[in-house]
Amino acid sequence: MILLPGETVKYTSEAVSNKEDGVLYFTTKRLAWCKAGSETPAVEILHENFRIQQVSKAEAKKVMLRIYAVTSGSPPDAQPTVKPTFTWKTTDKDAAIADREKYVNEFSIITNRRAQQGGGAGQQGAQQQQQQQQQQQNVQQQQQQRGTSETTAGDDKNRFGGVKIGAVPASAEEIKLREEVLSKNVELGKVHKSLVISGLISEDEFWSTRKHILETQAIQSQLRKGETSAWLDLTPSTQESGNFKYTITPNIARRIFKEFPQVKRAYVDNVPHKVSEKMFWKRFVASQFLNRGRSSDSSARGTRDSIFDKCTQEEDAIFGDSTRFDFAFLSRLLDLTRTEEDSIETGNAPDFTMRAQPRDNKLSLIRRFNHHSELVLQSVLNSKRKLLSATAPSASNHRVVDRELEEATTLGDLHEHVPEKRVKLNIQDRSRYFTSLMKESGSVDREGARGDRKADPELVRAALHVNFDIARPLSNSGDTQTTMVNMLSAVHKLAVQNRPNRIEELRIPEEITTAVAECHGAGTEMLRHLWALLRLPPTIERRQKAEKIVGAFSGVEQRIRETIIRANAVESKNAALGAIVEKMLQPIADSLESGKTAFSSRMRVETTPLAVS
Repeated sequence: MILLPGETVKYTSEAVSNKEDGVLYFTTKRLAWCKAGSETPAVEILHENFRIQQVSKAEAKKVMLRIYAVTSGSPPDAQPTVKPTFTWKTTDKDAAIADREKYVNEFSIITNRRAQQGGGAGQQGAQQQQQQQQQQQNVQQQQQQRGTSETTAGDDKNRFGGVKIGAVPASAEEIKLREEVLSKNVELGKVHKSLVISGLISEDEFWSTRKHILETQAIQSQLRKGETSAWLDLTPSTQESGNFKYTITPNIARRIFKEFPQVKRAYVDNVPHKVSEKMFWKRFVASQFLNRGRSSDSSARGTRDSIFDKCTQEEDAIFGDSTRFDFAFLSRLLDLTRTEEDSIETGNAPDFTMRAQPRDNKLSLIRRFNHHSELVLQSVLNSKRKLLSATAPSASNHRVVDRELEEATTLGDLHEHVPEKRVKLNIQDRSRYFTSLMKESGSVDREGARGDRKADPELVRAALHVNFDIARPLSNSGDTQTTMVNMLSAVHKLAVQNRPNRIEELRIPEEITTAVAECHGAGTEMLRHLWALLRLPPTIERRQKAEKIVGAFSGVEQRIRETIIRANAVESKNAALGAIVEKMLQPIADSLESGKTAFSSRMRVETTPLAVS
């Protein structure tokens, strides 16, 4: 598609419109759809002309998106006249829905930004939006000119590192962070659509109480996933024709280069000026270098290759050289040469038990296993060696290794137990020592204990049930979590014993449970914003917003009625499933009714004229 000056493409999808195949584009300035093989948009909607969007139902077979927009130059209150519909061609329905949500979120951001600017679809809001997009493009171009390669690849992990959450208006980074949260949290996305997209509350009000979600997502986006320690196993897939197909992705190629440095050097020396990349990997999977050691059959060991035969020789030379290992800081627990004196050789027969056979095909596989284990432990061992080199001189490194050996082999249970030294408590007047304790105990006669100065302290201690051995841990103090688990487990066992089929009878279908949760979530969110508005001093804007929220209660109530009807129609072992679901939804229904009553009372107070005395 031919782009406008300063325009960049954010999303592309294969979609059908008017029964014709094509490609759907979402750019920084417009939504465009081009027919297959054409570069000219057949459908074009600028961001400032967008009004409403609709999506197909979750149970629908096709994933569809309909856009309502006005023509350029129309007044802000004009009715939408452009109503294109797009159907995704992807056979995977979940992938198509996830792709469509990207467009839905983008249009939601456009709607919220227009509402915040207060200009409806005015030209001023559109100009401000274009200025913000132009600024973002300038920043990206400057980063590319500076040579920050992480902007495209590595910056995806750290793009939210310095984002300021909670700023009004929201920054471009925070808007992207919100999009990512909504794309990963389906339930939150539904609440967002029912409140923000419908215009009940603004975008900032919705996220004002969800800053912790954005902060958590920002932290998670900075976490870098470490490399897997699994053995690289190139397993081909069998096609319908019976041929084998190997899939070499960029991630698999990086793992191959790390596991086999010889292959990386061969790749640099031969691709693409001598052989193509596809031919290089084709020869790699068929070479003896990769397949040796897999089978005793010579035909299954691969074919000889001029490129990878050199890799085989280099690998054998490296693995056969024992001087490549650094034994300077090798722990004695891992040094097998420490046990040589325990197995003294006798006789004149050659020792062949522990010698590797040069012609054995298993030798290369064993060496590769050892090399893989070395790579897995390399990061830990290197960091430990750097710590030893930085914290201790070279002369004392051996003492550090010896101390680690001593800590690993010393058993504390075999040492003689040295009792702890304690200072005996010497009290001149014992009656005064127990005075404070007797004041706290209502079961002890204070006058009698105070008058008996010759009383035995052990008797007083037994009477008060006080343990003065504070050095002993409180092993029987109890654990709240353990107590609750035990109590719930006992209740569950009792319920099963009294009525074994009761759990099966009360099991509610998953779709009903999801519908009940959605009703509670939408209703609770609306009530939270309504109570917040009613507590603030009344203004015209707040009154209009409260009226919108109360008017949206009817939608939640309709969903509650539909959920109860669905529960009554579902086949279940429990005949009273509808009544149970109705009880589950009764609290949110009562809360909505209370919200209506409070709003009506507030309106009557505001409209009642004050009596003039």
